[in-house]
Formats: sequence, structure tokens, C-alpha cells
Amino acid sequence: MSDPLARFRMGIDLGGTFTDVVLIDNATGEVSVSKVLNRQDDRAETVADAVSGLLDRMNVTPGELGWISHGTTIATNAVLERKGAKTALITNRNFRDILEIGRFARPAELIYRIHRDKPRPLVPRHLRLGVACRIDRRGEVFTELDDSDLAAAIATIADEGVESVAVCFLFSFLNPVHEERVGDRLRAALPRLDIVLSSEVLREFREFPRTSTTVFAAYVAPVLRAYISDLLARLAKRGIACPLYVFQSSGGVATPEIVMRNPALTMLSGPAGAVIGAAEICGRAGYRDLITMDIGGTSLDTCLIRGSVAETATTREIDMFPIAIPMLDVHTIGAGGGSVVRVDEVGRIGIGPESMGAQPGPACYGLGGDRATLTDINLLMGLIDPCGFADGDVPLDRSRAEAVVQREVAAPLSVDLSAAAVGVFRVATSQIAEAIGTVTTEQGSDPRDYALVAFGGGGPLHAAAVARELGIGRIIVPRHPGLFSARGIATADFAHDYMQSILRPIADTPPDDVIAVMETLVRRAGADLDAEGIPADRRELSHAFDLRYVGQTTEIAVPVRDGAELLLEGFQAVAARFHRLHERLYSYSVPEEPVELVNLRLRAVGRVGTLPLPAMAKKGAVAEPVGERAVWLPGGGTSRPVPVYRREGLAPGIAIAGPALVEEASSTTVVLEGMTAEADAFGNLVLGLDNGGRNP
Repeated sequence: MSDPLARFRMGIDLGGTFTDVVLIDNATGEVSVSKVLNRQDDRAETVADAVSGLLDRMNVTPGELGWISHGTTIATNAVLERKGAKTALITNRNFRDILEIGRFARPAELIYRIHRDKPRPLVPRHLRLGVACRIDRRGEVFTELDDSDLAAAIATIADEGVESVAVCFLFSFLNPVHEERVGDRLRAALPRLDIVLSSEVLREFREFPRTSTTVFAAYVAPVLRAYISDLLARLAKRGIACPLYVFQSSGGVATPEIVMRNPALTMLSGPAGAVIGAAEICGRAGYRDLITMDIGGTSLDTCLIRGSVAETATTREIDMFPIAIPMLDVHTIGAGGGSVVRVDEVGRIGIGPESMGAQPGPACYGLGGDRATLTDINLLMGLIDPCGFADGDVPLDRSRAEAVVQREVAAPLSVDLSAAAVGVFRVATSQIAEAIGTVTTEQGSDPRDYALVAFGGGGPLHAAAVARELGIGRIIVPRHPGLFSARGIATADFAHDYMQSILRPIADTPPDDVIAVMETLVRRAGADLDAEGIPADRRELSHAFDLRYVGQTTEIAVPVRDGAELLLEGFQAVAARFHRLHERLYSYSVPEEPVELVNLRLRAVGRVGTLPLPAMAKKGAVAEPVGERAVWLPGGGTSRPVPVYRREGLAPGIAIAGPALVEEASSTTVVLEGMTAEADAFGNLVLGLDNGGRNP
């Protein structure tokens, strides 16, 4: 851990369009921010310039900076764009086609869209290499590793110029001896390679997810390693030598050395930062049940938070391939500011998933973009000030937006420009509301029981319309919403997750065997926290058992305090909690059925300490608008003047009535007619709705 006496910490969110940098004073909690357009050809230089530029602007010396926490989309983009390393897979003979075969169940888009091709695996077939060896289901060696097969595989890897190798054998989660021998041989023969063993990445029994996750990790390892090394070198040239920590999809940070053991941990990490920030900041302000709504340049990300704890998941898919890593349960759709707006052959409006990114960006950026995007629509509606976008660093060209929206939306629909823009906005509202339904109603939660937290550059623009459609009674817009993910990353704790598959009915499992595995996981966690310098009084360990009824294919994570509890209460107490959880989640339980212990899990957290939240002082009895702007409001196609307020001019206890726009450097909040908005004591902008929604 960094110097506890350092005055500042920094959070970085490297997104698809912008890089956001947040500098926080540890003593006061004051926040300074910077948002810059990415240089697509040199992300490390973008980040290094943004960091040094913000330090210079705030007169902070590099020596005052304690640490940098960095979230990045580098790994995810490498997969989506197929720009990762040339990767090989070594697996059991006759199992090299597991990436092609996958699961028995087929995705609906492949069943019903017969012209759609299945995404190609990250490893081509000629680089999926089988060797003779076998560990059986009890973890015992059934067939010894064939050295001649391995030698032939290594020769192929050398001849093909492979950069990274994934190694995944059957039942290696029980006994990794063959994987470790392959790893040793590869390192001796080809020391330049990145080598990823499934037994170090995922000690889980399901073969397809385990193989897929290991391949993901190997595919992005050289890319992520090169980026981190390049960034550290460029920061050092600018005199910035403080520790750099990498943000993970689970919502915590770790040292680069630990992350590089499993680079897949950074996949899908981008949206997690803002969720962590929302849970912490809104929770301290008294809002504990939340729906997050993060609209950036490329996507909309939404997540459910109950009691200040974000929902989590252990498996997601990227391009139809599973990635089994602990992560916040964030649902993503392509509805960001740069998402392309199109009209299909039957006149239906669609938004995303294709995005114009930062370069060339939306047409209104004037950087060569020639497709209509959601940002162009918001500009035409008057919701965005063309001179104040991104704090004035990115001036917007309305005439370019008018031209592309007229050509690509209004003309195909035979409507005027205002009707086209308002129509697209309504479609975006419906898409966002549907995405929120995925994490609420589809999971048994009523969105009206939650407050909507809106951030990202586009979240506050769309939150009011979405909340009205869903019947949500309160919207919270935190300070600096366009950089909120970087804010969350800056305050994230250290976090590590460990697991081990067991696969035994609990009636046949001696508690001592389970406790021995739990202790092994605790030792691994202790070694990692020691390496990061986390003091003993800042460590928290949380155990859980994945349980299911025998014959089921899905599990429920049941919290367990520690091995002492298991010895004291026995498995029956844990099983009773499982039955209760099963009843709550699925509306039934079968206590007389045998229960199976599938996985042991351990989450180790190193707390970095809570920052103060500066309170806002009242500034007067009335908030005065700084001007007005003609706006095409959602729900109507006619333009009307709407007062514009500066956010810093709003103080606690002073409410403004909609329709209104509240502007700040990183975003604009739309307040619709019948709504009110006022700042709370912590600087959050709180909107109350008149739609009959509940006010959690």
C-alpha cells in the first residue's frame, strides 16, 4: 500500500471515447477532475498527459500523490476488436474443439437468425494443441503427460510465432500437476511467452467456462502487460512514481503483478467503478437502495444496489463465450452518446450497438463522423450547450448534426427534424427502461422501490424521461456525473477472490476436509494482501459456499463466517440457510432433498479508508437561472424556452421546478415539467417526480 501520509489519491477511467481523471484530497475530500478525448493510437500517452495536466493545473507535486487506481477497457476492447495476442491453447488430446462445441444449449440469436455466424474463437483450430494426459474426477493421475506430444506442441508454438499460451486440462482444478509441468517446460523453452494456467485462473469444475476464461486471460495478457509497462514508463518520465493499482471487474483494485496472474479480471471492469462510487457516496448520503444508470460515449450500463451492496455475478459472456470471474452484475446495452442511430427497411428506429467512439465520433464533433448518433440528437433537441460540452473542450457543430439526422432519420421516416429527434429520444428512453427491467423486474424487484442514480455524460440527460416511464419516484445525480466512474475507482478498496470446486453431497463431506481447503484459500489471500502492504486491521475475509440440490445445474452462494462456525454449527445450519435463500429466490424449497457443496469461495478485502464528504452550505433563498435555451422537450415536438441553471448555484433547501436544465462541466441534468430538483447536504442533485412513483 502507498504512503498513508500522502495527501492525494487519483482515479482514472480509460473508456472507449474519453479518459476521465479524478484527483481527491485525502484530508478534505475535495475533488478535481479532467476529461480528455482519447488518442486511439496511443492510449498510454493520453492517460499520462491527462494525469500530469491535472496535477499541474491543481499545483500538486508528484510527491504529494499517494497512489493511482486505474480502470481500463484495454482488455475488453482487445477481445471485441480481435486485437489481442496470437494465442495457442494446450489441452487434453481430443478436447481441442471445446471452444467450438461449447454448451448443448444454443443462444437464441443463433437458433432464429440463421444468417448470423457464431463468433470465431480467440484461438484458431491449428493453434489448439492436444497432448495425451489425464487427471480423473478424484484428482488422481490416470494417464501420465506424454513428453513427445508436449515437445511437438512447443515446436508448433515456436514455429507459429505465438505470443501467449493458455493451458487447460480436465480436472486440473483438483490436481494441477500436469498444467504446472507444461508451464515449466514452456517457460524454459520459450521464456518470452505469456503463459496462463487454468489452475491459477479458475479452480472451477465446468470445462467450457474454465477453458474459455483461461483463453481470454492469455489472449489479453501481452496487450495489458505492454500497456501497463508503457504507462508506467511515461508517468516516470513526468516524475510520477507513486504506486499504480489496476481496477478489476469485481469492484476492487490490485497490484499489476497480481492482476497479471489472471488478466481476465480486468474484463468488464469499466462500468464497475461508478457502481462502487454510487454505493459508497449515495449510501453515506442516506440512499441505500439504488438503480445505477451510467451512459457514456459507447454504452448504457445499469446495476442494482440493495442496502448499499451491489449485486454480483460469477459468469458473463463476451461474444457468446463465457468468462467466469467475480464481477459486479452490470447489464450493458449499446445506447451511449456515440451510439449510431439508424432506420431500418420497415421504418423502425434503432440505437446502437455500433458506436462512433471518440474518433471520428458523432457528426457534431466535426472530426469526420458522418453517422447520426444519440449525442447529435441531444444537441438538436437543445439539451446540450454546443459551447459547453466537455467543459468547452469539445465544441459541437449543430449544422453537421442537422445534416446527418435529416439524411439518416428524418428523410427515411418522412418527418421533420424535430419529430425525428424527439422520436429517437423516445426510443432511447424505451431501450434504457428495458435494460433497467433486466436487473429489476426480471430479477423479482420493483424499480419503484429504488432511487435512480444517473451519471456518465449522458445519464442525467435521459434520467427524468426514464424514471417517468418506469414510475421511479426519485433521481439522484452525484457531483461530477460525467467522471463518476473515475471517482469510484479512486476510492475502491483492494479486493481478491479465491475459489475451489469440491462437488460433494454435504452429507458425505467431512467438515475437516472443507476447513482445510478454506485455510488454504486464507493463506493465498494473506500472501496477496501482504504483498500489497495491507495492515492486519484493514483486512476483511468473507467465506461462502456454493450449494445446490443434487441434480441441479445452478448454485446459490450461502455466506459462512469461518471454519470455526462450521465446526460449531455443522453443515445442517448452512443447509438451512440455503433452503431459506432458495425459497426467497425461487419461491420454493425442498428441505428433504440432499444438498451438494459445489464450490468454496473467499473474498479478501483490504480497506483503504473512508474519505470525508464535504457538506454544502446554503447560499441564498432563491436559485437564479443564468439564461434560457430553446428546447424540444420529450413528449412534444415544439420548441419552448427553458431556464438554464448552473449546478454550483444550487444549494441545499432551494428547489427549482421543471422544465429546466442544470448544467455543469461534465453533464447536463434535464428536469421535466412537474418535477423539482434541489441539492442535498452532500452536493447530490435530487429530483422528485410527480408520476406517482414511490420515493425510496
